[in-house]
Amino acid sequence: MFKRLLAALCAVALCTAMVGCGKTDTPNDQTTQQEEQQGETKTVTLYLPDEQAESVVPTETEIKVSGEDEAADLMAALVEQGVLPAEVAVNSLTKDDSNNLTLDVNAAFAEALSGSGTAGETMVIASVADTFLAYYGAASLLITVDGGTLETGHALYDEPFTQIFDAAPAA
Repeated sequence: MFKRLLAALCAVALCTAMVGCGKTDTPNDQTTQQEEQQGETKTVTLYLPDEQAESVVPTETEIKVSGEDEAADLMAALVEQGVLPAEVAVNSLTKDDSNNLTLDVNAAFAEALSGSGTAGETMVIASVADTFLAYYGAASLLITVDGGTLETGHALYDEPFTQIFDAAPAA
């Protein structure tokens, strides 16, 4: 009888010890999980149109980075700054061996340009081109719409852009 009681007590003690050694969520674990869900932030330079629609101004800002698609994160930051409407989305971004980018966007991008007037169109193109060129350190940027040529009521954009405005770095 004594042996059975001793064996039962040992089993209970062993189970208690095993449960006590299990992993529990600590505040640090919970914080890390929340940060992963919210994404990280990164300081980037966005080139935003000035008030007179004459140039773009380099502006350092914090953007949310999902880690999955930096081009979409960068475009979302331009949307957040009011450069583009929320419907604009990146389909893809490719970079060739010569350091040239091709940014394919949805049709909402062309629609936004068409409805913004000539000066507005120039500012949006300059903002997107200069932001992406600077962020990726690229030589040129070709913007396409759903795989085809970007065309608005004002222009046909079938050639890649280089830096449009030679702006001083953000302070």
